[in-house]
Amino acid sequence: MKVVDLHSDLFTDIAWRKKRGETRVFDRLHYPRLKAGGIDTIICVFWVEPQFKEQPLERIREIYRYVMDDFAQSKHVNLCKFTGHFIEARQADKINIVLGLESISFLETDKMELVERFDEMDEKGIDHMILVWNETNAFASGTGAATPARTPGLTKWGEEAVREAERLNWLVDVSHLDEKSFWDLYYHSEEPIIASHSNARAICDHERNLTDDQLEAIASKEGIVGLNAYWQFVDPQNPTVDRFIDHAVHIADRIGVDSVGFGFDFLDYLEPYDFGAGPTGTTRGLEDVTKIPALLERMSKRGFTDDEIEAISYGNAMRIIKRK
Repeated sequence: MKVVDLHSDLFTDIAWRKKRGETRVFDRLHYPRLKAGGIDTIICVFWVEPQFKEQPLERIREIYRYVMDDFAQSKHVNLCKFTGHFIEARQADKINIVLGLESISFLETDKMELVERFDEMDEKGIDHMILVWNETNAFASGTGAATPARTPGLTKWGEEAVREAERLNWLVDVSHLDEKSFWDLYYHSEEPIIASHSNARAICDHERNLTDDQLEAIASKEGIVGLNAYWQFVDPQNPTVDRFIDHAVHIADRIGVDSVGFGFDFLDYLEPYDFGAGPTGTTRGLEDVTKIPALLERMSKRGFTDDEIEAISYGNAMRIIKRK
């Protein structure tokens, strides 16, 4: 069965390995595992690691160069921007890749007008945006910020960023936003919104997860929620594949199967790097992308029909991604 993953940080691994002089990182290391997991299409994000927070724009440009250089050497990447770019990836021995941004803090010190910068990023293939990552920035307030926002919510600049992203028909993503910013974005957006990698707060009471009201709001805009395999958002006390499926059951029951997808946020390939992320762990039975086929089998045993699993794995996400 084909699978769409709405959130991956594999560009970070590519950048670190390319800096060490490695070549064909995607083809050698990531493609075989993605293929084993049944991945057809994946949103990969550019993210600035904490140690580069003082030079975020320079770091984003550096990661972009490394990734594009690696892709130029690849036989298995199909870079997608428009509907016509998507292919039957398995038949072509490729993976469809959509370029995204996890936080736009790197624009805070940029001298260009937002409209110019967004046009430039669009020309480079960006098609997705998350406003924040574990922070409060000039655009919005997010979860996990070291210091709570003095005035939480979407700023005027954030409203402009959302307008520009929607003008370019990007996917606007609410994952990492705090509740005030979420609702501000909800009322200011005019297009479907996604939560690429967030779970149900009713199952796991973590601020990164979504309340039932938030789930219903996303569904009301014909959006989608990507289930996150990160152990702390599944259940810090009992992170198992069945507990992950509990989130799928709750969200499907609350807003319908058609609003559910996957945004696994697998981090196994980032374990060698120290980003100061705190305690580590895994969701047992869903440690990495190769465990996805077993997850789908378990979902079937838990009562999801074949049609429902196909929708969650592939159909729902592609409806959103290929909406152009």
